[in-house]
Amino acid sequence: MIINHNLGAINAQRNMGINSGAAAKSMEKLSSGLKINRAGDDAAGLSISEKMRAQIRGLDQASTNAEDGISMIQTTEGALNETHSILQRMRELSVQSSNGTNTDQDRAAIQEEITQLKDEVNRISETTEFNSQKLLDGSLNGGAANSTSGAAIFKGTAGTFTGIDSKAADGSATDFTIADTISIDGKDIKVDWNKYLSDEDKALISGDYSTTNMSADQTKKIASALEKAINSAIDDSGISVDHVKVSSTGAGVIGITSGTKGSESKVTIGASVANSVITNMFRAGTAANAEQAAAAATGGTSTAGQWKASEALAGTEKIQVTINGKEMSVTAPTTTAGTTDMKTYAASLQTAINAQITANNTAAGYTSTDDEGALKHVQVKLTDDGRLQISSESGLVELSDITEGTLEKLGLDTSKNSTGGNGGLKFQIGANRSQTIDFTVADMSSSALGIAGVDVSKQAGAEKAIDSLDTAITKVSTQRSKLGAIQNRLEHTINNLGTASENLTSAESRIRDTDMASEMSEYSKNNILQQAAQAMLAQAKSAPEQVLQLLR
Repeated sequence: MIINHNLGAINAQRNMGINSGAAAKSMEKLSSGLKINRAGDDAAGLSISEKMRAQIRGLDQASTNAEDGISMIQTTEGALNETHSILQRMRELSVQSSNGTNTDQDRAAIQEEITQLKDEVNRISETTEFNSQKLLDGSLNGGAANSTSGAAIFKGTAGTFTGIDSKAADGSATDFTIADTISIDGKDIKVDWNKYLSDEDKALISGDYSTTNMSADQTKKIASALEKAINSAIDDSGISVDHVKVSSTGAGVIGITSGTKGSESKVTIGASVANSVITNMFRAGTAANAEQAAAAATGGTSTAGQWKASEALAGTEKIQVTINGKEMSVTAPTTTAGTTDMKTYAASLQTAINAQITANNTAAGYTSTDDEGALKHVQVKLTDDGRLQISSESGLVELSDITEGTLEKLGLDTSKNSTGGNGGLKFQIGANRSQTIDFTVADMSSSALGIAGVDVSKQAGAEKAIDSLDTAITKVSTQRSKLGAIQNRLEHTINNLGTASENLTSAESRIRDTDMASEMSEYSKNNILQQAAQAMLAQAKSAPEQVLQLLR
């Protein structure tokens, strides 16, 4: 018998400690409701559970995102509903004005309401917004991520041709004189400028002054007079053709738009300009000039193939292209001023950028642009109004000069950067990257709808207005249908996200949460063992006392 070490007591004490610890853990799990309270409880389970939690929270937020997207769509669609009502009223008024029982005075009164309704269409387009983001002004129309080049000075009707400009083909200021005839479908129509232009006005546009010396007020006044004179001549001619719209955007800048896209009727405005003529509108010193430096400007669609480079590049200039935060240096292809076709140049620039993207991907160990993490190729396009568009599915495209002045020569404006590859917005409707739905809305202004020039003050104009308004109504209907389709898709997305979140939460719960019934049984067992260990420890402590019996 040993008395220096009470091994029985030591063993009982050790087991009591084990049972006490197990009972404490059971109490912790029961009180917290969690099976895993620290990594030591289940290291692998904790890792799996946290990954699931990230996914669950992502799914729940994606569902909220989709609901926000529906709210944005409903705001947009509600505004377009009112635009639809306005267009229907305008069409009704056009039909009324087409009736031969109306006098010119009656039609003038109808035109007053038409003008107000057009202004309201524009107000809706310009002011409708959601969370401070404009919805109907064309900023969400799916334009490219980085764009601008040789651009129109003011926004004309889609598919129309912008006319009188205060810049010659080389980008310098010039004077111009307007002839006294316009040509419609090849027929010369005389315009009575004297009825609408004062002597001072005629002096300003007859070569006595450079157009750059005209004040903004003078330009606006002359633009209004030109519009009245030309449209009066069109009405008197009896030829069915859209009225022209003469606009001014500042001192010395006058533009004319005419014709509907696809229309066979064209308006030609004769002109005599210093060393040039009426051209497409462009900005001095930018990448694209109008090729049509001829003796007259003809209404119609200005196609991308009509744009030529206005600046020369030697092929040594470099720009920095940054896509989704990844930078690369790209050498801009060569151009010849006045010769290089900008559509061809867009393809060359795309090839140059994509070659550098491929080289960067290869250096980073990627074998394809489809690899996870690899940069996608960009798309460079030239729009009908001479704008270069650079976009990438990989995200934000940013440009900066390496060789100073290169971007300016290309006509690329770094202020036009935006996220995404196709413009518009992306609704994040999934828990992971790139799980998005594109949201685009076309420009819903009167000019974009093709009704800016609607004039029912004459019977012929009223009849033509009916066709223009039918086209506009169709455009709005198409846009509303697209919005409805996206909303329906988002509603289904919300249902799917809810189901996915529910099932994933169930799986995560089995890993993380306490099974109360099972843990109560475990606690009861550990509690009994702890009490038994305490009793045995008491017995073990008294065992050495039996040695005293040998000493008696």
